[in-house]
Amino acid sequence: MTDTILAWLDLEHRILKATRSVEVEFAAVNLASALVPYRQAALWDAGIRALSGAAGVDANSPYVLWLDKLLRHGAAENTVRIDASAVPVALAEQWADWLPAHAVILPAGSARLLFARDAPFSPAEEALLERLADLVRLGRAALMPRRWKVSLPQGRRKWLLLAAALLAAVFPVTGSVLAPAESVPAHPIIVRSPLDGVVDRVLIQPNQPVAEGEALFALDSTALAGRLDVARLQQATAEAEYRQVAQAMVFDPKAKAQVAILAGKAEEKAAEARLLERQLARIQVKAPKAGIAVFDDVSDWIGRPVVVGEKVMAVADETDTEIEAWVSVADVGEIRPGGRLTLFLNTAPLSPVRAVVRTLAYEANARPDNTVAHRLRATLEDGAEKPRLGLKGTARVDGDTVPLVWWVFRRPLATIRQFIGL
Repeated sequence: MTDTILAWLDLEHRILKATRSVEVEFAAVNLASALVPYRQAALWDAGIRALSGAAGVDANSPYVLWLDKLLRHGAAENTVRIDASAVPVALAEQWADWLPAHAVILPAGSARLLFARDAPFSPAEEALLERLADLVRLGRAALMPRRWKVSLPQGRRKWLLLAAALLAAVFPVTGSVLAPAESVPAHPIIVRSPLDGVVDRVLIQPNQPVAEGEALFALDSTALAGRLDVARLQQATAEAEYRQVAQAMVFDPKAKAQVAILAGKAEEKAAEARLLERQLARIQVKAPKAGIAVFDDVSDWIGRPVVVGEKVMAVADETDTEIEAWVSVADVGEIRPGGRLTLFLNTAPLSPVRAVVRTLAYEANARPDNTVAHRLRATLEDGAEKPRLGLKGTARVDGDTVPLVWWVFRRPLATIRQFIGL
């Protein structure tokens, strides 16, 4: 009895210390002879996994093929004593070629253990082998990789859950997209360069309130003043020539022909001087109305050459704002003019601003962050508190009503089609 206990403890220790299921299977069929004497043993789990006295299993050998058929036939939830008389004739005819007279089959989870010898197994021996089969089941289960199993409910409950899933899939939801947005002037007045030249001074700071008629910036007057001086000298010369010929025509009939020409030349030089004077008077640009001066940085403009009509800054009413958002190319199809827009400001995320989509650009534009997006403009709803100019946040733009399954799988399906073309 003591030897049996020691043998059991040793076998149990080996199985519990195993790091692979194949070690558990090998110990079960080769080391259990210290507990219960037997001549042959095998472990089956959808095929022969281990044989006593063999380092490996040849799946195509006649013995393994016959033993696989036997253990498939001998399926049972409890221990089964089996011999040639308890199996089909096709198996019984070859029993004596492959196994001793008596065998016992024990369930071990999804596996089955077979032990065979010439003498029948006693109840006490079967109890020990059953204990071994339980140990093998636990050892293999602990070392097997975990598999997720989905169990479908049966009967009415199954159909109710299926119907609920279908209803949820077609449940209508409002499609929406997210886009970066900010508060921009609704009716800004663009201040442009009146002349070709170089910006000499910027007389205000970004976002500074300005009054109507207040000077904003000035162009460099050096070249224009020099041209005006030259034009005035040319005008004076032309007028002197005209006066000289006009006096000479009293005595010289030939001078009469030159009077008209010199008079026209003098008037041309006078007109050129007047034009340069008007241009010189315009080098200092003034605010067309009261508001906020909107531009980036003073240092970006000082010394910068500009052409006539080039935008330098804008003057806008700080409270007359609307929403500008940039919608990605992948999401632009979900948006329609007239759709609802909700802006969540970074400074006040719990106080959303409501607006209505006014325009959506047909063409996408490149942005400073190297993305390409469509510009969207939205008008604030009547009565809505207008956010301060320049505040940024995230806009949620509501689109058409779509089934829930489409809302969930639209992006994955689009990505799959882009990569594999299906």
